[in-house]
Amino acid sequence: MSPYPRRLSNLLRPLRTWGPVLVLSVVVAVSAMVVALGLRASPVSPSRPVPVSSGSWAPFVGPDLPDGGPVTELVVETLRRAGYSPEVSYTSWALAEGQVTSGASLGVFPLVGSDSRRAKLLLSDPLVDFEYVLFYNRTTGAPRVSSAQDLGAMRVGGIAGYDYWDELESAVGAFVEFDSAMAGFRALAEGTVDVLAEGLLSGRAVLADPAFAGDAGDFDYLREDNPLVHSVEGLYFMMADTAAAAAVMESFNRELATMRQSDEYERIVADLEPSGSPEVALTPTGGSGLVELLDEAGRPVLLAPQGTRARVLTWPAEFTGAASKPPGRLLVKVKVTNGPAQGRVLYVDARAVRLEAAGS
Repeated sequence: MSPYPRRLSNLLRPLRTWGPVLVLSVVVAVSAMVVALGLRASPVSPSRPVPVSSGSWAPFVGPDLPDGGPVTELVVETLRRAGYSPEVSYTSWALAEGQVTSGASLGVFPLVGSDSRRAKLLLSDPLVDFEYVLFYNRTTGAPRVSSAQDLGAMRVGGIAGYDYWDELESAVGAFVEFDSAMAGFRALAEGTVDVLAEGLLSGRAVLADPAFAGDAGDFDYLREDNPLVHSVEGLYFMMADTAAAAAVMESFNRELATMRQSDEYERIVADLEPSGSPEVALTPTGGSGLVELLDEAGRPVLLAPQGTRARVLTWPAEFTGAASKPPGRLLVKVKVTNGPAQGRVLYVDARAVRLEAAGS
């Protein structure tokens, strides 16, 4: 044999031995590159944390609320179920919305679905519904609002970064804007504005806040069935309007629909129901060591063990109205939520009701 074929054979022997390994390595490398490019094309990778933006708006969201507030808890859990690991940061509403449009944040919540936002952002299915109202200072009297002209002549307070409902925004030429709801209510107390547009629950949260020096009893909201002074709006999770974000939003909505059918959703949003009332612990008031459940006249109907809980349906007028010396025993109307009497609507002595700290 010629030395040249022998030499060629010696040169090709390593290739025959390692060739399949090299081919496999190339295939693996190309596949990895395809996956990496695919992930890069999407806004986030489920394997790593993703930034999400929000503002401070008690009792819905806020860095000082348990778990960031119920709506934060809802959004975080829904994103986790969709395969993401959200990290929520709180800032002003304008900046939070801008972070999404610039790509610095995956999404922003909870926002009202105004026309301007629908034109530039993707909206999730509604997270929760909430009620917008106009608060006023009772010490100066309830304002009369029967037409858009009435509102146009008033000093209407609003919060910077909020989008309000169409009827109100059309009637108000320019809002007197405040950086926060707290600042808005302080202005309402001082008479700087005639009414303040705010969510019913969030407004009540400000009035109950120890940082607000005013008396909550001095304030109320216009209760007419009039779209100029009242609106029920949905709150949404929003993302940049891109094809990649649309795929993430589809997963989010799928998980949100599952969540909304669960007891967990009811637990999370329970404190956001405007008609909701506090759940309390019932304690014995007599020597028997048992809780007496009474009829409307105060006569015993049932006995309940210690540890019985109930939801308050009606407080006595002495608790919510003008203070006066009670003529006799005060009764609280409750619906029992556990134990042998679960589901019964009865009354208890007010001394048997024990309020508990939030989160306890």
